[in-house]
Amino acid sequence: MITALVSKEKMDKWKCYFEQYASSMRPNRKTGREIDEYFRAKYPYQVLDSGEFCAVVEENVMANEYFREKLPPGMRPQIKAYTVGNMYVGIDIESGEFHIECEEIEKAASIFDDLFLYRGLDENDLNNFVMVGQFLEIAEENNSIDIFIKNERKRGRK
Repeated sequence: MITALVSKEKMDKWKCYFEQYASSMRPNRKTGREIDEYFRAKYPYQVLDSGEFCAVVEENVMANEYFREKLPPGMRPQIKAYTVGNMYVGIDIESGEFHIECEEIEKAASIFDDLFLYRGLDENDLNNFVMVGQFLEIAEENNSIDIFIKNERKRGRK
């Protein structure tokens, strides 16, 4: 989760990851329904009945061209909303995008990063050095980059 201005050093790191691994990566993005099921199985949630929050999450998807492109043609977001402690989590089951609000950014970042890794990347994401770099940086921070790289090598990819 990007929580501050991105430094030149971080951008360079993401570019390096992209140059080193992007060509060997394959699309593995999960559906919104899969992300929702994963979230509900992993986190102690309460269903949030808030049209206002759902509208915020929907607007977040619709106002961002990159997120909006993830929607199937002719579809609008279909938001599932939850709370986890003092966090609000919205998952669009149509696009697979998600939105987390919390005053404690570390808690929100933890769930965001987990969902981001689980969701994976699609073909368009794999052409975006920020998406690839952020994905691999989070994988590294979660001690799963070695597993990811080994799996890619097993599949005959560099």
